[in-house]
Amino acid sequence: MMSLGPLRGRIAVARGYVGRTATLAGTAGLTAGALTADTFPFVVTITGAGTATVWGLIWSATLPKGRIRDAATALYLVAPVSAAALLVTERLVHGLHWWELALDAAWAVAVWKVRPARMARVLAGRERSLTPEAVQQVQEQQAAALVPAGSTHPMSIWWAQRVAVEGGVAPGTVLTDVERTGEKGMSGLIRAAVPGAPVPTISITALSALRDWDEEEIRVEKVAGRGAGVRRLTVGTADQAVDPYTHWIKNIAPKGMPGTVITGVRIIDTDTKELH
Repeated sequence: MMSLGPLRGRIAVARGYVGRTATLAGTAGLTAGALTADTFPFVVTITGAGTATVWGLIWSATLPKGRIRDAATALYLVAPVSAAALLVTERLVHGLHWWELALDAAWAVAVWKVRPARMARVLAGRERSLTPEAVQQVQEQQAAALVPAGSTHPMSIWWAQRVAVEGGVAPGTVLTDVERTGEKGMSGLIRAAVPGAPVPTISITALSALRDWDEEEIRVEKVAGRGAGVRRLTVGTADQAVDPYTHWIKNIAPKGMPGTVITGVRIIDTDTKELH
C-alpha cells in the first residue's frame, strides 16, 4: 500500500481513524445482535447506523447533482444501510444461526478492505490525498528519495522513477555504478535502498516490457563476494576488441565501401615529414 502520510491533513487522518473505529463498533454490534436477544446492543448499533446514514445524506447534499453524486451517495450509505439490514434480520430470526455470523464477518471484511466511504470521497473529489495528482506527487517523492546521492546518470534516475517505486518491478532498490559496455550494452549494480535488506526477485519479463529491452539480453546475477543486497544488472553484450580486418568487414565496408576488404596493414611513424 502506498504511504500518503505527507499529503494527508490532520482532518483526513482523523477521519480515517473514525471510519476504522466505526467499522469495529459495527462489527461488535452485529455480533452481539446475533449472539444475544438483548435490546441494548440492537438499539446502540441501529442508532449508530442511522446516524451514519443521516450524515451521508447531509454530505451528499453538498455535491453537485449528477451521476457522480448518485454513485458517491450509494457508496457512502452502503455500509450503514447494510449493517442496519443485517441487524434487523438477526432481530427477526430467533435463535443463533451460522449464516448470521458468516454475514457479519463478510460485512466486516468488505467494509474494512473496500472502505466505501473513502471511495465515495475519492469519486467526488473530496479526498485530496488520493487524487491522481496526489498519487503522482507521492511517486515522484519516492523516486527522488531512491536516487542515490550524487548519482545523475539517466539510467539511475529512470530506475528510481519507474522501477523502484511501490508496485514497480523492483521496489525499494537503487541502480548505481552504471557503465556503458557497448553500443547497445550496459551494466550496473542493483542495491537494496534499506541496508541489510535483500534485493527482491526481479521479473525479467516485466523489466523487458518496461524498457523495451530484449528479454534474452537482460541478466540479473549475483555479485561474487557480496550478499543478497547487491545484484548485477547486465543488458546486451559488451563490445569485444577485434582485429582491423574484422572491424572493416563488420562495421566499415557495409556502410561505406560494400564488398571491399583490407589486404594489408602498414604501420607508419606519423612524426616523419614524408610518408612513403
